[in-house]
Formats: sequence, structure tokens, C-alpha cells
Amino acid sequence: MKNQKRSMILIFLLMILALSGCISRSVKTDEIVEDGLIINSISFGLGESEENAGITVVTYNLNLRNRTNKSIILNKVEPIISKDIQERLIDRSIKLDINERVDGNSSAPVAGNFRLDTKGLDKEGIINLNINVKEFNIAIEQVIGMNE
Repeated sequence: MKNQKRSMILIFLLMILALSGCISRSVKTDEIVEDGLIINSISFGLGESEENAGITVVTYNLNLRNRTNKSIILNKVEPIISKDIQERLIDRSIKLDINERVDGNSSAPVAGNFRLDTKGLDKEGIINLNINVKEFNIAIEQVIGMNE
């Protein structure tokens, strides 16, 4: 009788353990978190400058999501580009001054561009530069206070 009771308790505890493992895996990844500024989507395009041949304009659009429950001030956004691409920049400063509030649990679109010197390159040569705009340096401000 005692062994049967112990077995039942052991089985019950194992079931609780198994269920708690299933529950912890089902937590949504989009829930509000303490540190949660993410990029939802990025797109970029290449085009020739209307004013000057031999200059390629790289445009990018991204959607920043503030997954926290607190507002932030989005100050600056700068695309991270390779050293080879940096050497082709027409304007050395590619930081965007945004200075906009992004409320908690909301998104903000960001669009920017920079120009590259691509003189002497045909379309295939420009594509072979492997211009990727997938990561960004982002400067933010956040007001915090003591928990009461």
C-alpha cells in the first residue's frame, strides 16, 4: 500500500514537472520585456543618383519595435557597413538624427539613405560590392525611476 502511494505521488510529481516544462516553452516571444528594442523588418534598395552618374544611392527602411512598457527617445540611427563600403562613401557621416519618442509596446518606421562612389563599375560590379544593410547602431534615451 505504501509503495503504491509513493508510486502515485512520484507519477503525479513527474506529470507536474512535464507540464511545467511545456508551459515554459509556450511563453510568447513578443511579450513585454525589460530590454526589448528590436528590428521587426529591414529593406534596402540601390539606385543611380539623378544628379551624378557614377553615384549609387542606397536607401533603407526599418521598423523598430519597443517591446518594453516604457517610452524611449530614439536619438540616432546609423547603418553598420563594411570597411570597403565605408571607403566609397560620398558623405562620411551616415548617422540619422531622429529625436522621436517611441511609446512602450509600439513600433516606429525609420528611413534613410547614403551615397556611394561607384564610378567605373557596371551593374554587376555594384552588385558584387555586396552592399548589406542589416545591422544598425542605435542611440536611445530612457527615463527610469525608482520602483515604489
